[in-house]
Amino acid sequence: MPEIGNTHQVAVQAENLHKSYVLGATAIGALRGVDLVVQRGEFVALMGPSGCGKTTLLNLIGATDLPSRGRLRVDGVDLAGLSDDQLADLRRDRIGIVFQFYNLIPTLTARENVEIPMQFKGTGGAERRRRALSLLERVGLKDRAEHKPAELSGGEQQRVSIARSLANQPALVLLDEPTGDLDSATGSDIIALLRDLNKRERVTLVIATHDASIAEQSSRIVRLRDGRIENDTWIA
Repeated sequence: MPEIGNTHQVAVQAENLHKSYVLGATAIGALRGVDLVVQRGEFVALMGPSGCGKTTLLNLIGATDLPSRGRLRVDGVDLAGLSDDQLADLRRDRIGIVFQFYNLIPTLTARENVEIPMQFKGTGGAERRRRALSLLERVGLKDRAEHKPAELSGGEQQRVSIARSLANQPALVLLDEPTGDLDSATGSDIIALLRDLNKRERVTLVIATHDASIAEQSSRIVRLRDGRIENDTWIA
């Protein structure tokens, strides 16, 4: 098990994580004993071939799925035994998620999309608007705040998605192939934005990607194969 250090500085702590899926009469092991500690402020890239377990691991950390066995803590909270409502609260309050295909609501403006997580948390309207505009400014889109997704480029939509993921000041942000639907130049811009957020504001990032050039911008690369961690390398 990796050294943990100060537990107050730990964003993710996974111990002996296993995850199996049943297909017919066969159990498929997606994760087979993963140990991982992510400290606050890290930028961790999960890499490996398709089917290696990186998306499964991301889903477990994001509390959208539960391990078959093993222990998992996110921001100091042990996920074992939490009710569905408690897991939903954890996702809302402590975890930001950025998807490959943005998942923006097409009938809402960029600002309104960023406000959604805060609305679920019960934040007042004036504060929601103020923070949404501040976040859109942070990702370079304040002048596009009242535009709907169809009026934005793919890169702009992904920037809105990143702003939305930060709405409730989460302990960590999870990204699943966030540049997979973008051209290489736009993808590089998105990764530069993420690196800036990580460096300047110590936002903790865990990203699943196939792209080695993206992973090289992270501070740490965790390579998976056949449901296990094959290599764990700190870059900077």
